[in-house]
Amino acid sequence: MINFLRSFDQRAFKMINLPTVQSKLRPYSTGLPNDRKLPLLKLDGYTLRKIVKHDCEAIHHLVQELANCLNMPDAPQISAKALEADGFGSRRFYEGFVAESHKLKQVVGYAIYYFSYSTWQGKSLYMEDMYIRPEDRKNRIAISFFHLISQAALAENCMRMNFCGLKDNKPAVELFQSLGADNLTLKEGWHYYRIPRHGIEELAQPSIITKFNP
Repeated sequence: MINFLRSFDQRAFKMINLPTVQSKLRPYSTGLPNDRKLPLLKLDGYTLRKIVKHDCEAIHHLVQELANCLNMPDAPQISAKALEADGFGSRRFYEGFVAESHKLKQVVGYAIYYFSYSTWQGKSLYMEDMYIRPEDRKNRIAISFFHLISQAALAENCMRMNFCGLKDNKPAVELFQSLGADNLTLKEGWHYYRIPRHGIEELAQPSIITKFNP
């Protein structure tokens, strides 16, 4: 995956048609002590930059908009305040980028990621979510998000970048395939599992150990 990230870093600039981000734009930082200084990126009519605390309300709104598009309006259970606390508290659980529309003067897309670890390859980056308002798509925002997140991965010497996608989301699947991403479910047979909160609470009980046979 690291070779893919390196080659993608070069291809993205050709697609975005910028000479280099570093030479064109200044490094952008949220000002937090452990923040990674990464460049912002300007497209026609948009600026992509690191998430800052006051973006959380707009991101929360877009998360709900995404859930509505997926016919899952009751799925989001997080508040804007929780996003603030989890992203800008003493311990950061996620980082990300937003796309700001110059015309609307508001956030119209976001991409959130966090760092994880592989016992086989070491540092990894997991992209949790990416959403762009339908009317702002086809403006190179998605490929630009991938570019900036790839820079974040390389800055931390990550060996791979992981993310999930719905199989019925054909435009997203086509984009992922065009970027050289592997579908591990098809290629290696890995399936993605989840234990919800009530399951975690049950597993945390001491009695759980005696409920299962050795």
